[in-house]
Amino acid sequence: MQNSYFPSTVSAREIQRGYKKILEKVKKTRKPIVVMTDNKPQAAIVSLDILEEYNKFKSDQELFSIIDKLQAKNRDKDPAKVLKDVTEVVEEVRRELYEKEKTKSSY
Repeated sequence: MQNSYFPSTVSAREIQRGYKKILEKVKKTRKPIVVMTDNKPQAAIVSLDILEEYNKFKSDQELFSIIDKLQAKNRDKDPAKVLKDVTEVVEEVRRELYEKEKTKSSY
């Protein structure tokens, strides 16, 4: 029985011979397969679903990192003042976007 912490492996040669089966297995099981060359891991094959989840996770992590930096930078600021400033800027951006859309639709 394969442990889920250790993905299946396949040699580069096996990929050349049977890539369709390997890709189908990855797609069906949603589990990665590590490609080995000379008994050394070279790459991993993952399903598109897993890749999308990974990309979303990375994007979320970047966003949280930015939020953490902003919070640290504004730690000594009055939260009510920060909220007021942010709200004003958001409203300004919304007005600008509205005006752009209004201009586009009048053509």
